[in-house]
Amino acid sequence: MMTETSQATTALQKKRVILALIAGVTYGLLLRVGFEASLFNKYLQIVSNAFLIVAPFSVGAVSVLIGAGNRKITGGQVISLSVSAMAFFLLAMFLCLLEGLICLVLVAPVFFIAALFGGLLGGWIHNHFRVSKATLSSFVFLPLLLGPLEANLPSQQSEQTVRTTIQIQASPSEVFEHLVNAKNISSDELGFSFVHLIGLPKPTEASMNGSGDGAVRTSYWEKNVSFQEVITKWEKPHALHYQFQIPAGSIPRDALDRHVEMGGEYFTVLDGGYDLVAKNGGTELTLSTRFQNKSQLKTYGDLWGRMVLADFHRSILGLMKNRAEGPQK
Repeated sequence: MMTETSQATTALQKKRVILALIAGVTYGLLLRVGFEASLFNKYLQIVSNAFLIVAPFSVGAVSVLIGAGNRKITGGQVISLSVSAMAFFLLAMFLCLLEGLICLVLVAPVFFIAALFGGLLGGWIHNHFRVSKATLSSFVFLPLLLGPLEANLPSQQSEQTVRTTIQIQASPSEVFEHLVNAKNISSDELGFSFVHLIGLPKPTEASMNGSGDGAVRTSYWEKNVSFQEVITKWEKPHALHYQFQIPAGSIPRDALDRHVEMGGEYFTVLDGGYDLVAKNGGTELTLSTRFQNKSQLKTYGDLWGRMVLADFHRSILGLMKNRAEGPQK
Protein backbone atom coordinates (compact mmCIF):
# COMPACT_ATOMS: atom_id res chain seq x y z
CA MET A 1 0.00 0.00 0.00
CA MET A 2 1.09 3.55 -0.63
CA THR A 3 2.45 5.25 2.50
CA GLU A 4 1.24 8.65 3.68
CA THR A 5 4.59 10.15 2.66
CA SER A 6 4.43 8.76 -0.87
CA GLN A 7 0.80 9.85 -1.16
CA ALA A 8 1.74 13.35 -0.12
CA THR A 9 4.61 13.35 -2.62
CA THR A 10 2.34 12.20 -5.42
CA ALA A 11 -0.25 14.85 -4.57
CA LEU A 12 2.46 17.51 -4.51
CA GLN A 13 3.75 16.39 -7.88
CA LYS A 14 0.25 16.55 -9.38
CA LYS A 15 -0.22 20.06 -8.02
CA ARG A 16 3.13 21.09 -9.49
CA VAL A 17 2.17 19.66 -12.88
CA ILE A 18 -1.10 21.60 -12.83
CA LEU A 19 0.78 24.75 -11.79
CA ALA A 20 3.29 24.19 -14.60
CA LEU A 21 0.55 23.83 -17.22
CA ILE A 22 -1.28 26.92 -15.97
CA ALA A 23 1.97 28.90 -15.95
CA GLY A 24 2.93 27.75 -19.44
CA VAL A 25 -0.48 28.56 -20.92
CA THR A 26 -0.69 31.92 -19.15
CA TYR A 27 2.81 32.86 -20.28
CA GLY A 28 1.96 31.84 -23.85
CA LEU A 29 -1.24 33.92 -23.86
CA LEU A 30 0.64 36.95 -22.55
CA LEU A 31 3.14 36.56 -25.37
CA ARG A 32 0.33 36.21 -27.91
CA VAL A 33 -1.38 39.39 -26.72
CA GLY A 34 1.90 41.29 -26.42
CA PHE A 35 3.17 40.34 -29.86
CA GLU A 36 0.07 41.85 -31.50
CA ALA A 37 -0.54 44.78 -29.17
CA SER A 38 -0.46 48.06 -31.09
CA LEU A 39 1.77 49.51 -28.39
CA PHE A 40 4.59 47.15 -29.42
CA ASN A 41 4.07 47.11 -33.20
CA LYS A 42 7.52 48.53 -33.88
CA TYR A 43 9.21 45.87 -31.77
CA LEU A 44 7.16 42.69 -32.04
CA GLN A 45 5.42 41.03 -35.00
CA ILE A 46 2.96 38.20 -34.59
CA VAL A 47 3.78 36.61 -37.98
CA SER A 48 7.47 36.12 -37.26
CA ASN A 49 10.00 33.48 -36.33
CA ALA A 50 10.16 34.99 -32.85
CA PHE A 51 6.54 34.02 -32.26
CA LEU A 52 6.33 30.93 -34.47
CA ILE A 53 9.46 29.23 -33.10
CA VAL A 54 10.95 31.05 -30.10
CA ALA A 55 7.69 31.66 -28.22
CA PRO A 56 6.56 27.98 -28.17
CA PHE A 57 10.17 26.97 -27.45
CA SER A 58 10.02 29.11 -24.31
CA VAL A 59 6.52 27.88 -23.39
CA GLY A 60 7.82 24.31 -23.38
CA ALA A 61 10.89 25.22 -21.32
CA VAL A 62 8.95 27.30 -18.78
CA SER A 63 6.42 24.51 -18.24
CA VAL A 64 9.14 21.90 -17.68
CA LEU A 65 11.22 24.06 -15.35
CA ILE A 66 8.22 24.86 -13.16
CA GLY A 67 6.99 21.29 -13.26
CA ALA A 68 10.39 19.87 -12.28
CA GLY A 69 10.60 21.67 -8.93
CA ASN A 70 13.58 20.43 -6.90
CA ARG A 71 13.54 16.92 -8.31
CA LYS A 72 15.14 15.45 -11.39
CA ILE A 73 12.74 15.22 -14.28
CA THR A 74 12.55 12.25 -16.63
CA GLY A 75 12.40 12.36 -20.40
CA GLY A 76 8.83 11.10 -20.34
CA GLN A 77 7.79 13.86 -17.95
CA VAL A 78 9.50 16.46 -20.14
CA ILE A 79 7.63 15.29 -23.23
CA SER A 80 4.31 15.09 -21.40
CA LEU A 81 4.63 18.55 -19.85
CA SER A 82 5.86 20.43 -22.91
CA VAL A 83 3.39 18.83 -25.32
CA SER A 84 0.46 19.18 -22.90
CA ALA A 85 1.26 22.83 -22.22
CA MET A 86 1.34 23.53 -25.95
CA ALA A 87 -1.94 21.70 -26.57
CA PHE A 88 -3.69 23.70 -23.85
CA PHE A 89 -2.10 26.91 -25.13
CA LEU A 90 -3.47 26.33 -28.65
CA LEU A 91 -6.88 25.47 -27.21
CA ALA A 92 -6.82 28.60 -25.03
CA MET A 93 -6.04 30.83 -28.04
CA PHE A 94 -9.00 29.31 -29.88
CA LEU A 95 -11.41 29.65 -26.94
CA CYS A 96 -10.27 33.22 -26.27
CA LEU A 97 -10.88 34.05 -29.95
CA LEU A 98 -7.26 35.07 -30.41
CA GLU A 99 -6.78 32.73 -33.37
CA GLY A 100 -9.03 30.95 -35.83
CA LEU A 101 -8.87 27.27 -36.70
CA ILE A 102 -6.99 27.91 -39.94
CA CYS A 103 -4.10 29.70 -38.21
CA LEU A 104 -3.93 27.13 -35.43
CA VAL A 105 -3.67 24.24 -37.89
CA LEU A 106 -0.96 26.06 -39.86
CA VAL A 107 1.23 26.76 -36.82
CA ALA A 108 0.55 23.61 -34.79
CA PRO A 109 3.34 21.42 -36.28
CA VAL A 110 6.05 23.98 -35.56
CA PHE A 111 4.57 24.94 -32.19
CA PHE A 112 4.63 21.37 -30.91
CA ILE A 113 8.15 20.66 -32.19
CA ALA A 114 9.52 23.93 -30.80
CA ALA A 115 7.82 23.37 -27.43
CA LEU A 116 9.29 19.87 -27.23
CA PHE A 117 12.82 21.09 -27.95
CA GLY A 118 12.40 23.89 -25.41
CA GLY A 119 11.21 21.39 -22.82
CA LEU A 120 14.09 19.01 -23.52
CA LEU A 121 16.67 21.78 -23.19
CA GLY A 122 15.04 23.14 -20.04
CA GLY A 123 14.91 19.66 -18.49
CA TRP A 124 18.55 18.95 -19.38
CA ILE A 125 19.73 22.23 -17.85
CA HIS A 126 17.65 21.62 -14.73
CA ASN A 127 18.94 18.07 -14.22
CA HIS A 128 22.59 19.03 -14.71
CA PHE A 129 22.86 22.49 -13.18
CA ARG A 130 19.76 23.13 -11.07
CA VAL A 131 19.78 26.86 -11.82
CA SER A 132 16.05 26.97 -12.33
CA LYS A 133 15.43 30.64 -11.42
CA ALA A 134 18.10 32.04 -13.71
CA THR A 135 17.21 29.59 -16.45
CA LEU A 136 13.50 30.33 -16.12
CA SER A 137 14.11 34.07 -16.50
CA SER A 138 16.27 33.49 -19.56
CA PHE A 139 13.58 31.47 -21.30
CA VAL A 140 10.82 33.90 -20.28
CA PHE A 141 12.55 36.90 -21.86
CA LEU A 142 14.02 35.11 -24.90
CA PRO A 143 11.11 35.86 -27.31
CA LEU A 144 11.00 39.47 -26.11
CA LEU A 145 14.71 39.89 -26.79
CA LEU A 146 14.74 38.26 -30.21
CA GLY A 147 11.43 39.73 -31.38
CA PRO A 148 12.67 43.34 -31.75
CA LEU A 149 15.80 42.13 -33.57
CA GLU A 150 13.71 40.33 -36.15
CA ALA A 151 11.20 43.19 -36.46
CA ASN A 152 14.01 45.51 -37.51
CA LEU A 153 15.37 43.22 -40.22
CA PRO A 154 14.91 44.49 -43.80
CA SER A 155 11.66 43.32 -45.37
CA GLN A 156 12.22 40.67 -48.03
CA GLN A 157 8.98 39.93 -49.83
CA SER A 158 8.80 36.76 -51.86
CA GLU A 159 6.57 35.72 -54.73
CA GLN A 160 5.59 32.16 -55.56
CA THR A 161 3.58 30.65 -58.40
CA VAL A 162 1.54 27.48 -57.92
CA ARG A 163 0.50 25.46 -60.98
CA THR A 164 -1.83 22.47 -60.99
CA THR A 165 -2.91 20.43 -64.02
CA ILE A 166 -5.76 18.02 -64.70
CA GLN A 167 -6.86 16.03 -67.75
CA ILE A 168 -10.48 16.47 -68.81
CA GLN A 169 -12.30 14.36 -71.39
CA ALA A 170 -13.98 17.28 -73.12
CA SER A 171 -12.95 19.76 -75.80
CA PRO A 172 -11.17 23.02 -74.87
CA SER A 173 -14.24 24.97 -76.05
CA GLU A 174 -16.53 23.05 -73.69
CA VAL A 175 -14.15 23.45 -70.75
CA PHE A 176 -13.67 27.16 -71.45
CA GLU A 177 -17.40 27.81 -71.13
CA HIS A 178 -17.40 26.31 -67.64
CA LEU A 179 -14.47 28.54 -66.64
CA VAL A 180 -16.22 31.73 -67.71
CA ASN A 181 -19.32 31.14 -65.58
CA ALA A 182 -19.70 28.65 -62.76
CA LYS A 183 -23.18 28.94 -61.28
CA ASN A 184 -24.66 27.31 -58.18
CA ILE A 185 -21.56 25.48 -56.95
CA SER A 186 -22.55 22.93 -54.31
CA SER A 187 -20.27 21.56 -51.60
CA ASP A 188 -20.59 18.05 -53.02
CA GLU A 189 -19.17 19.16 -56.35
CA LEU A 190 -16.00 20.44 -54.70
CA GLY A 191 -15.28 17.15 -52.95
CA PHE A 192 -12.99 16.80 -49.95
CA SER A 193 -10.43 19.54 -49.45
CA PHE A 194 -8.12 20.02 -46.46
CA VAL A 195 -8.29 23.81 -46.64
CA HIS A 196 -12.08 23.76 -46.58
CA LEU A 197 -12.04 21.28 -43.71
CA ILE A 198 -10.05 23.71 -41.54
CA GLY A 199 -12.31 26.65 -42.30
CA LEU A 200 -11.47 28.25 -45.65
CA PRO A 201 -14.78 29.38 -47.20
CA LYS A 202 -15.94 27.45 -50.26
CA PRO A 203 -16.70 29.11 -53.60
CA THR A 204 -20.40 29.25 -54.44
CA GLU A 205 -20.44 31.03 -57.81
CA ALA A 206 -18.32 32.79 -60.42
CA SER A 207 -19.91 35.06 -62.99
CA MET A 208 -18.42 36.99 -65.91
CA ASN A 209 -19.39 40.53 -66.80
CA GLY A 210 -18.45 41.09 -70.44
CA SER A 211 -15.93 39.22 -72.56
CA GLY A 212 -12.39 39.73 -73.75
CA ASP A 213 -9.57 41.64 -72.07
CA GLY A 214 -10.88 43.95 -69.38
CA ALA A 215 -13.95 41.87 -68.57
CA VAL A 216 -14.56 41.24 -64.89
CA ARG A 217 -15.17 37.85 -63.35
CA THR A 218 -16.62 38.03 -59.83
CA SER A 219 -16.10 35.15 -57.44
CA TYR A 220 -18.49 34.58 -54.56
CA TRP A 221 -17.60 32.40 -51.59
CA GLU A 222 -19.28 31.36 -48.37
CA LYS A 223 -19.39 33.77 -45.42
CA ASN A 224 -20.16 36.71 -47.73
CA VAL A 225 -16.71 36.72 -49.32
CA SER A 226 -16.43 38.20 -52.80
CA PHE A 227 -13.66 39.57 -54.99
CA GLN A 228 -13.00 40.35 -58.63
CA GLU A 229 -10.71 38.98 -61.29
CA VAL A 230 -10.00 41.46 -64.09
CA ILE A 231 -9.29 39.58 -67.32
CA THR A 232 -5.85 40.34 -68.73
CA LYS A 233 -5.75 37.63 -71.40
CA TRP A 234 -8.78 36.19 -73.20
CA GLU A 235 -7.83 33.73 -75.91
CA LYS A 236 -10.85 31.49 -76.29
CA PRO A 237 -10.54 28.53 -75.89
CA HIS A 238 -6.85 28.41 -74.97
CA ALA A 239 -6.27 30.90 -72.16
CA LEU A 240 -8.13 32.91 -69.52
CA HIS A 241 -5.80 34.97 -67.33
CA TYR A 242 -6.73 37.55 -64.73
CA GLN A 243 -5.49 39.92 -62.07
CA PHE A 244 -7.05 39.80 -58.62
CA GLN A 245 -8.80 42.86 -57.22
CA ILE A 246 -9.66 42.47 -53.55
CA PRO A 247 -11.06 45.79 -52.30
CA ALA A 248 -11.20 46.63 -48.63
CA GLY A 249 -14.25 45.08 -46.98
CA SER A 250 -14.74 42.38 -49.60
CA ILE A 251 -13.58 39.77 -47.08
CA PRO A 252 -15.48 40.05 -43.78
CA ARG A 253 -13.36 39.86 -40.64
CA ASP A 254 -15.12 36.71 -39.43
CA ALA A 255 -14.55 34.87 -42.73
CA LEU A 256 -10.76 34.62 -42.64
CA ASP A 257 -8.20 35.23 -39.93
CA ARG A 258 -6.34 38.41 -40.83
CA HIS A 259 -3.00 36.60 -40.60
CA VAL A 260 -3.91 34.50 -43.67
CA GLU A 261 -6.33 36.90 -45.35
CA MET A 262 -6.01 37.29 -49.11
CA GLY A 263 -4.96 40.84 -49.85
CA GLY A 264 -4.14 41.29 -46.19
CA GLU A 265 -1.16 42.51 -44.24
CA TYR A 266 0.95 39.39 -44.69
CA PHE A 267 -0.22 37.47 -47.75
CA THR A 268 -1.95 38.38 -50.99
CA VAL A 269 -2.79 36.73 -54.30
CA LEU A 270 -1.64 38.75 -57.30
CA ASP A 271 -2.78 37.10 -60.50
CA GLY A 272 -3.45 33.76 -62.12
CA GLY A 273 -5.30 32.05 -64.88
CA TYR A 274 -6.29 28.97 -66.81
CA ASP A 275 -4.45 27.49 -69.79
CA LEU A 276 -6.12 24.88 -71.99
CA VAL A 277 -4.31 22.52 -74.34
CA ALA A 278 -5.98 19.91 -76.56
CA LYS A 279 -4.38 16.60 -75.57
CA ASN A 280 -5.23 12.88 -75.69
CA GLY A 281 -8.65 13.50 -77.16
CA GLY A 282 -9.55 15.94 -74.40
CA THR A 283 -8.17 18.98 -72.62
CA GLU A 284 -5.19 19.48 -70.35
CA LEU A 285 -6.33 22.25 -68.01
CA THR A 286 -3.76 24.12 -65.90
CA LEU A 287 -4.64 26.56 -63.14
CA SER A 288 -1.92 28.96 -61.98
CA THR A 289 -1.91 31.42 -59.08
CA ARG A 290 0.86 33.82 -58.09
CA PHE A 291 0.93 34.96 -54.47
CA GLN A 292 3.07 37.28 -52.41
CA ASN A 293 4.40 36.54 -48.94
CA LYS A 294 5.01 39.82 -47.10
CA SER A 295 5.76 38.33 -43.69
CA GLN A 296 9.06 37.53 -42.01
CA LEU A 297 8.19 33.85 -42.37
CA LYS A 298 9.74 33.22 -45.76
CA THR A 299 10.30 29.48 -45.87
CA TYR A 300 7.35 28.43 -43.72
CA GLY A 301 5.00 31.02 -45.20
CA ASP A 302 5.90 30.04 -48.75
CA LEU A 303 5.51 26.35 -47.94
CA TRP A 304 2.03 26.72 -46.47
CA GLY A 305 1.00 29.19 -49.17
CA ARG A 306 1.89 26.69 -51.86
CA MET A 307 0.20 23.80 -50.03
CA VAL A 308 -3.03 25.74 -49.44
CA LEU A 309 -3.24 26.97 -53.04
CA ALA A 310 -2.40 23.55 -54.48
CA ASP A 311 -5.18 21.98 -52.40
CA PHE A 312 -7.62 24.68 -53.48
CA HIS A 313 -6.56 24.25 -57.12
CA ARG A 314 -7.31 20.52 -56.99
CA SER A 315 -10.79 21.29 -55.66
CA ILE A 316 -11.57 23.83 -58.41
CA LEU A 317 -10.10 21.72 -61.21
CA GLY A 318 -12.12 18.74 -59.98
CA LEU A 319 -15.24 20.90 -60.21
CA MET A 320 -14.39 21.89 -63.80
CA LYS A 321 -13.71 18.28 -64.73
CA ASN A 322 -16.96 16.99 -63.28
CA ARG A 323 -19.01 19.69 -64.98
CA ALA A 324 -17.30 19.41 -68.36
CA GLU A 325 -17.51 15.61 -68.42
CA GLY A 326 -20.95 15.40 -66.81
CA PRO A 327 -24.34 14.99 -68.51
CA GLN A 328 -25.04 18.73 -68.32
CA LYS A 329 -22.30 19.51 -70.81
